[in-house]
Order: sequence, then structure tokens, then C-alpha cells
Amino acid sequence: MVEVLKGVHAIDFSEGGGMGMELWLLNCPEGTVLVDTGMRDYAIEKIETELKSIGKGWRDVEKILITHRHGDHVANLKRVQELTGAEVMSHKDEADAVAEKGVEVTSLEHGQILPYCGGIEVIHVPGHSDGNAGYYLPAVKAILAGDIIFADDEGKMEAPPERYCKDVDQARREINRFLDYDFDALLLTHGKDTMNGAKEKVRALCGK
Repeated sequence: MVEVLKGVHAIDFSEGGGMGMELWLLNCPEGTVLVDTGMRDYAIEKIETELKSIGKGWRDVEKILITHRHGDHVANLKRVQELTGAEVMSHKDEADAVAEKGVEVTSLEHGQILPYCGGIEVIHVPGHSDGNAGYYLPAVKAILAGDIIFADDEGKMEAPPERYCKDVDQARREINRFLDYDFDALLLTHGKDTMNGAKEKVRALCGK
């Protein structure tokens, strides 16, 4: 059981070697929410194991939030949606691309708040992809940042690498949007999470 913050479970779905990969399971009082679905069967097995650890099953997942369209985040989406029956949600600028995985997608707006875990706010941060989004959890002062920021094994933050970005200059510039939020923890798909003092590290990354 990997509960890194109250109700927030980080699931490492890297299969050894290379860049680490993480997705999240939110055990909210209002229902269970999955953020991203990973790629390959190993990620599905890890999600199932984490669900069991909190006494849940696939059909307890009510929402699947997608950070963005890239394969390491959505390759398993169709299968996971079939297992859960959950509503799939993505920022509106990414919804059509995510739907290409063979699922129906509900569009989200920047600033929209979902009634789970004390309110999950959508943060649209384009550049890495058109509809790239993070999810702010004010109740635990955390942002699930997906690929908006990368980090090394020591937690040193950096903008997403140019080779992975649609518009790398925009991706670097729009990280500033995080500074509008009150957060202490930053959880990343790629790289070591920062559980304390994350906002100051992001401020430094932005040159503020």
C-alpha cells in the first residue's frame, strides 16, 4: 500500500530500467478516482493490487482522469475503462485525441472543480501537448503534475524534454501557472516526487 498523502496512492508502473513512471489512485470519501492508466499489462496489475490494498475493486473506480494523450498515460485506457465502467475525463483540447483510444471522453475546462477528495481542480498547462493538464488537490496541498514537470532521481526539477513536447517553449513558460496555487507536494509521472517545499522548487525552476 503506497499512500503518499491522505487518500493519494502513487503507483509505480515502471518495469525496471529507464525512466520511472507513476500514476495515481485517489481514495476519496465521495468515490475512487484513477489518474492515468499507464501502459502494458504490468500497470493494470499494479492498479488492481493497489485497489485491493484499500478494499476496492475495479468497479469502485468512478472516474478516470487523463493528464494527456501520450501512450504511457493512455495505452491501457480502453481496457481499464472496460474493467471499471468509469467515466473518462480529459481537458477539452485533448479529449478528441484521448477518445481515439476507443472510449467516450467528457471534456474538462481549466479551473473546473470535480467533487472528489475535497475538490479536484483542473490546471491546463499546454506545451508538452495541447491539452496537457495537472490536477490540484487543495485538501492535501498537492498537484498531480503528470508530464508538466520532470525530475531526476534526486528530485531536481526540469521542464519536459524538447523531444517529447509539441511546443517546448510554451511548455517551459506555462509551468508558471502552478505558482497560482497553494501546494507543498508535487507528484510527477517521471522522476522523484517532492513531498515538501515543492512550490519554492517550482518558483526557482521558473526563475522567480
